[in-house]
Amino acid sequence: MREPMDIKTFFRIIKRRMATILITAICVSLLSGVAVFYFLKPTYEATEYILVGNLGHQEEVYVEPQTINRLIASTVDFITSPIVLESVQGDMNLPQEELEEKITIKNKENSQIISVVIRDTDAERASELANLLAATSVEEVKDSMQMENIALLSKKDGINKVEEVGGSTVNILIGMMVGLFCGIGLAMLKDHWDDSVQSLKQIENELGLPVLGEVEATSDSLPKYYRKQYTSAKGKVKKGGKMHAESH
Repeated sequence: MREPMDIKTFFRIIKRRMATILITAICVSLLSGVAVFYFLKPTYEATEYILVGNLGHQEEVYVEPQTINRLIASTVDFITSPIVLESVQGDMNLPQEELEEKITIKNKENSQIISVVIRDTDAERASELANLLAATSVEEVKDSMQMENIALLSKKDGINKVEEVGGSTVNILIGMMVGLFCGIGLAMLKDHWDDSVQSLKQIENELGLPVLGEVEATSDSLPKYYRKQYTSAKGKVKKGGKMHAESH
């Protein structure tokens, strides 16, 4: 019967199976590195901003908050409406399902700014698609809803913020962590199926007899016939090459 698992037992297993953990972690990390650099393409995120509501400071153009909230909600729905998506789809030559998967619409509470986010493996295409989608949405909202207090917030036409999402370094670090956990799991599994004697206490529990002492054995002290068996079993004896003597 094995010792109950506690924090001390856990760390003893970790120390005893350190080679297994390191080899597993290194192998998984190398595999993840190869996958990141040769198979996985980086993902880029481009963002365009649309302002809905007051575009001036004159009192005569003031719009009530409830009206602004309705306009924001309507604009958000309008961005992903068929009339906008079909127009963008035709210009970008993208399937509708693929186009919808790339789009994320964000709007913070009590904010009049709508963020149009596009994710793509091509940074230039992500930037172009985000600008086209936002600009088309603004034009269609103005034409269909007769609403003038909406504008695209871009310093320059077609220029928006593009950044890499989940870079190579992050993916490699994740691979290293996964490798470490896999190594620990494999070490625990190997220890669970290992029937060799690991401690004096285990001998006493198994046999129900007290251990009287320890005798350090070497291959030279054994008969020639048993040296081969000793060499093959050496790894299963308690670390340090000690064999245990029990009372009968």
